[in-house]
Parts: sequence; C-alpha cells; structure tokens
Amino acid sequence: MKNKKVFLFIGGILCIIPSLISVSQALLLGICYSIFFGNEEKSKTNLLGGYLLKLSVIGLGFGINFNTLVSEGKNNFWTTAFFVFSAMLIGLFLGKILKINKKITLLISAGTAICGGSAIAAVGSVIKADANQLSVSTGIVFLLNAVALLFFPIVGDWLGLSQMQFGTWAAIAIHDMSSVVGAATKYGDEALKIASITKMLRVLWIIPVSLILVLGVKENQETFKIPSFIIVFIIASCLFSFLPVYNDIYTLLFRFSKQIMVLSLYLLGASISIENVKKVGKPVILQACAVWIIVCILSLTYVMNFL
Repeated sequence: MKNKKVFLFIGGILCIIPSLISVSQALLLGICYSIFFGNEEKSKTNLLGGYLLKLSVIGLGFGINFNTLVSEGKNNFWTTAFFVFSAMLIGLFLGKILKINKKITLLISAGTAICGGSAIAAVGSVIKADANQLSVSTGIVFLLNAVALLFFPIVGDWLGLSQMQFGTWAAIAIHDMSSVVGAATKYGDEALKIASITKMLRVLWIIPVSLILVLGVKENQETFKIPSFIIVFIIASCLFSFLPVYNDIYTLLFRFSKQIMVLSLYLLGASISIENVKKVGKPVILQACAVWIIVCILSLTYVMNFL
C-alpha cells in the first residue's frame, strides 16, 4: 500500500518538472498507474485532480486578453450554439433508438454537447440522476476525452490545420476543458488561446440548458450555479488586460498553470476506475461514440472549409 503511494507521488513530481512530460504523456502515465497498481483512493485523487484542473484553467486567463475574449465570443456564438444543440438532439435521438435509459441519454448528450463532466454534474443535479448513472456517463466521457487528447494533435498535424483551425476544432469537438486545453497546448500557444476562449463560450451553455431542464421538470424546480472557475477565469483575463503593470507576475502564473494542467491530467488518469468502465453497456458506449464522432466530423468539416 505504501509503495503504491510512493509511485503515485513520484509520478506527480515528474509531472511538475517543466518540459519533462507532456499533457498526453501525463494522462497515459496516470492511466497506467491505475491499471497496474490499482488506485484505492480514486475518489480523493479525482477530487484533487479536478481542483487542480480548475486552478490551471483560471491561470490561463492571465494570458488571454479580455477584448479578444469578448470579440471571439461574439464571432463564435452562433457556431457554438449550432454544435451544442445539434449534439444534444443527435444524442437524444440515438438514445431513443438504442433504448437507453433516458437520464443516461441526457447526461451523455449534455456531456458531449457542452463540457463533459461539468455538464454531466450540472444536468445530473437537475434531473436527479443517481450515482451509478453519473458514474457511467462520466466514465465513458472521460475515456473519449483521453482518446481526443492523444489523437487530435496527430490528426491536426496530418491535415495541416492552422493554429486557429485546430483551436476551434478542439474547443467544439472535445468534451472536457482539460482535454481541450491539453490538446491545444500540445499544438501551439495560439491554438491554446483560441481553444480556451471558444471552449469557455461553449461551457456557458450549461446555464440555458440547465434552465430549460429546470423549467421543464416541475417536481425539480432547483437553482443552478454558474461554474465558479469561469467567473475567476474572466477576472484573471481582465487583470491581464487592464493592469499591465504586473505583466511579469501574469507570465509566471500563465506558465505555472500550464504545468499544473499536466499534473491534473496525471491525477485524473490515475483515478480512472476499470470497474466502472466494465459496467458501461454496449448501447451506451455506442451512443457516446456515435455522437462524438459525428460532432468531430462536422466540426472538422466546418473549420477546414470556413476558417
């Protein structure tokens, strides 16, 4: 038991050494740890990884100009709206065809359309999904995130996508913020900025989607919260934009956040539960993969022809 924790700790130390391990390598390292050693403290590891992930996203705000954030948000509003609602409708349609539990169908559709685990958690609280439904939905979405993080940069290089094209594609097609930022970081700094901004706009769709569900479920008129890390990210962007006197500090925070991203992905990888993966039924896997592949193809076609 103690030896296992030592190996987990050593992996974490390696991840915080600059330029030693990439985001995709960190994720693979964490997954390998979970497979070969078994992580008996998956919940704690996942919780810490999630907190560090949000911290790293906030830190990225210290490298993104607020005026750029607003202008890109306006430019990409209708694009994100189209893909969010298209993914939701396709997911719900496939869930009905495959006769999947309605709540799991909605969770996976929202996770694919908006922002993976965050959307699943928000929607799950509104529709009162149980722990098993949340676990199954989060598990399959996380696996697809891992696939995206590893293969999106390879596909981008193979197709010769520009920084703008790749950043937009990653932000539209990849589920969680962690994998979006991770893939974009590997592709380039410009891709990272574009991906972060576009993904933030996509994440904000949690609000109207949750509101629609709240109004549509009479027995569950609950309130919902805007993810706090989004608000702090915007504040960080404002500080970077309007108080340039502290640029040296902002630069350090921006670089530090990119390294924290590596550590967070390692911890999230180490928290993968093989048992939960085995519980995911074939119809659920088929639905999740089909929706994601359709979104990937449509968004790739869009960026290659219109950007």
